[in-house]
Amino acid sequence: MEAVCNGVRRIERYDVSSIERPTRADLERLARRRLDARRRGSELVLTGVGERLRLLLAVTGLEEVFLMDGGSSQGWPDDAPEPEGLPEPAREPGA
Repeated sequence: MEAVCNGVRRIERYDVSSIERPTRADLERLARRRLDARRRGSELVLTGVGERLRLLLAVTGLEEVFLMDGGSSQGWPDDAPEPEGLPEPAREPGA
C-alpha cells in the first residue's frame, strides 16, 4: 500500500493484482481497508484489479463504493462486456 499526498486529501493505493479468485474474505478485507483509510482521512484506490474481482464488485454493487485505477469513472473498462446471468429488472404490471 502506498500513501500519496494529494493537496489536503491523501490517496492510498492498494495493489490487489494478487487476488485472482476473489472470495468473501477478500471483500471483507477490502471493506476493512477502505474503512480504515476513511478514518485516517484518506481515500483508498484499488490498483491492479483483475477481471473476476471487477465482476464481483459489480455484481455485489461495491463498484459504487471502491475507487479503481484505470478504466472508466467507476473503474470498469469502457470495452468490457456486460455481465451475463443477472436477473431482469422487475416490471410493474400494466407497464
